[in-house]
Parts: sequence; C-alpha cells; structure tokens
Amino acid sequence: MNKVDKLRQKEANKLFKFNVTPFVEIDLSNKEHPSWMTRCFRNNRFTVMINDACKMTGGHIAIRAMVQKHDALPIHNHWSEMQNIKNKIFGEETMAIEYYPSQSELTDQANVYWMFIFKQGVIPTII
Repeated sequence: MNKVDKLRQKEANKLFKFNVTPFVEIDLSNKEHPSWMTRCFRNNRFTVMINDACKMTGGHIAIRAMVQKHDALPIHNHWSEMQNIKNKIFGEETMAIEYYPSQSELTDQANVYWMFIFKQGVIPTII
C-alpha cells in the first residue's frame, strides 16, 4: 500500500467511527471534477458521482452512478448497500441495474461500483 492509500484509509477510518450520515449534494461549481460528472453526493461512508446523460447503445440515455467507499476497499454486503444508496439518492421506487460484463470486457482496477437508471419501459421487467 502506498502513502496515498494509507492516508486515505486512515482518514476514512476516522469517518467510519461515526453513525452513517445522510447524503449531501456537493456543489461542483468550484471543484475540479471529471467532465462527465453532473452531480455528486457524499456521506461519511461513500461518494456517489453521477452522469445524468450517459449515452448507451440503441440511442438510449441513462443515469450512471459510480459508487466508491471512502477507504477504497470492497463494499461489504454490497447488494443491500447499493440498494440503500439508490433509495436515498434516486428514490425507493426507482429501478436501477448493475452490469456484469463478459470476461473479455471486464475492467476491474478499483473497488468502484456502477448502477444505471433508465427511463421507465427501457429495461424489461418481470410480469
């Protein structure tokens, strides 16, 4: 682990000592951020970076949300944590999906999790 990772882990561990705080939207107007990011939310566990106009195949547009824990370690109990994050930021009745790519398309260089939200009717659902 390099110095930056150690410092990140140390700072995250300080935050993790407290109960989970509500997500707060970050004002991006004065902050350097990726060009694709249109919104960002943060609490004392996670940062959620959002692209509200992610171009997808078939001409579809999705909301793409990148979730990362502050210590950059894997998210324990990842499904329920992602469900909770989705509920808090996008609403309980919003449907989001995660992609699991073919092995040849896999890029897994960091403990980052992605969810995608499409307009109603784009993703087939169970009837």
